[in-house]
Amino acid sequence: MNPVDKVREFRATVKSAVARARARTHAATLGRPGVLGAVLRVLVAVLGFVLGRSWMLVRATLAWAGRHLPLSVFGLVLAGLLWLGLEASGWPGDRLVGPVIVWALFWSPGLLFGAWAAIAPGAYRRSRLRVWYVRRWLTGTPALWGRKGSEAVGTAAGLGVRQPDGGVLVPGIKVRFAPGAAVLRLNVVVGQTVDDIVRAASRIVTAYGAHGHELRPVKPGVVDLVLFTVARLAARTATMPADHVDPFRVGVVTAGRRRDGGLLDLIVRGRHTLVVGATGAGKGSVLWSVAGGMAPAVHAGFVRLWGVDLKQGIEVDTGRALFGHVAYDAREAVRVLEALVQVMQERGARMRGVSRNHAPTPDEPLHVLVVDELADLMAYSGDFEIKREAERLLSKLLTQGRALGVVVVGCVQNPRQEALGGTRNLWPQKVALRLDSDVETDMVLDAAARLAPAHEINKNDQGTAYLVTEDGTPTLVRFDYWPDDLIRAAANRYPAPAYPDALPASPAARDLVADAASAWLAAGGHLAALDDTSANPRPVDDGPVNDNPVNDGAATSTSERPKRKRSPRKSTRNRRPADATTQTVTDNATGSTGNTTSEETNS
Repeated sequence: MNPVDKVREFRATVKSAVARARARTHAATLGRPGVLGAVLRVLVAVLGFVLGRSWMLVRATLAWAGRHLPLSVFGLVLAGLLWLGLEASGWPGDRLVGPVIVWALFWSPGLLFGAWAAIAPGAYRRSRLRVWYVRRWLTGTPALWGRKGSEAVGTAAGLGVRQPDGGVLVPGIKVRFAPGAAVLRLNVVVGQTVDDIVRAASRIVTAYGAHGHELRPVKPGVVDLVLFTVARLAARTATMPADHVDPFRVGVVTAGRRRDGGLLDLIVRGRHTLVVGATGAGKGSVLWSVAGGMAPAVHAGFVRLWGVDLKQGIEVDTGRALFGHVAYDAREAVRVLEALVQVMQERGARMRGVSRNHAPTPDEPLHVLVVDELADLMAYSGDFEIKREAERLLSKLLTQGRALGVVVVGCVQNPRQEALGGTRNLWPQKVALRLDSDVETDMVLDAAARLAPAHEINKNDQGTAYLVTEDGTPTLVRFDYWPDDLIRAAANRYPAPAYPDALPASPAARDLVADAASAWLAAGGHLAALDDTSANPRPVDDGPVNDNPVNDGAATSTSERPKRKRSPRKSTRNRRPADATTQTVTDNATGSTGNTTSEETNS
């Protein structure tokens, strides 16, 4: 006999022995004939009734006390202090009646609920009042849910489908509750699509008085409509990240709060993230939630941060110690992109045939490129060659870098095609902060825009955004605010290690403010004149001759930048009718036009 059969035989033996013991016990007590058996049965029934009702009394009373914890604790403390005072003063007579009365006065609602549960437990369980009470105090859900039927809500929201017999078929709505939210499961009826529910969602939200909603597809024809009854997206200030680094959570940062009050774990590893928002929407909160949240991993060597800040470096330079290399102009940004492409190609050669997904280690860290003001690099740079090269390199990183441990976090204000080039559709994860119009929301979120109206976010809710992950499901979140002092403290506490292959700093990175005054001081109080015209010969201007001698003198100056050739405009002065100034000789046979007169030439 194999071990499995032995175990089964042993379990069957034990089960039969227990059944025989129970049968013998019942026959000797409750199943015993005669008066003794009847008395035992009555005693057991009375005992069960008393214990059951007592348990319902205690359960309902303690449930009320748990829902009103401050009031119940205050009643107990006040009763205890009164009893201690009576004991200390030597109060004659009974010293427990007063404290018990005080305690009962504060606990009277709970005692009433307990008495009701003890007297009629079935009615207490089925009671509409109990359902309202539990939902109201345990889940924060208003009493409206208990009275609204699915048919009434569906009809009012316009979800009814008229049948051939004249009736109206409404989707069934099943409600379940969660802390701060109610989940309505809607089953699409024949003649409807999920888009109909999407269009009616705002009406359902208004009917229930919810703070907002989310749509979560369950399966074909079934959708969960989550209605948030409590607003839990209050502004929060970030805290210093913990020292502990979990290798399995490298690339996942706690960035803020979700709409249901839970923590927002933003996944950066394996996902390129595009952050889009209008001016003052809170892009800095997202940027530093990523960079500051990864600070312990940067210090431990699991993550290496690269920065491109074309806003004169005022954003990234606040936490400069966290970044291995930072670029402050477009030309230096191209060098950073080239270095990351090289890292990606070398790592791909090492991973080929070994693994398809990169796991961060101190020897092979996760490379995260943070780009602030992405449009300045892709569209607003003056050099066309730099823009084209930046777009080419960034497209390579966005299409090949995810599995190789090279990810990009880009921040931009303008989501249009000219600002992002050909890379707008290469970002699998998007964060849509407050936008200026519904057109921009469509540009950023595409198909998810109907469920994530980013243009409706309040201007006072900085850091609030719709997070759309790879599955296309939008979630309203609020990123934590990172003040400058916290950024500097995190950078000083978790500085990046010294990288042996770090790029040398460019003059633009060393001199962030390169105006005329700083250049004059750097040159020792004077600037060299540009007298060597042979090294930079002036292009020949084949444009029209300027008869102004002042302009001729200015044009011969070597310090003036060459002007582009301009086509001459036709003069509008002394314009006369054609028959008064020209004589056209037309050959009737050939239809050709002759030469104009000298008067037309002079004009």
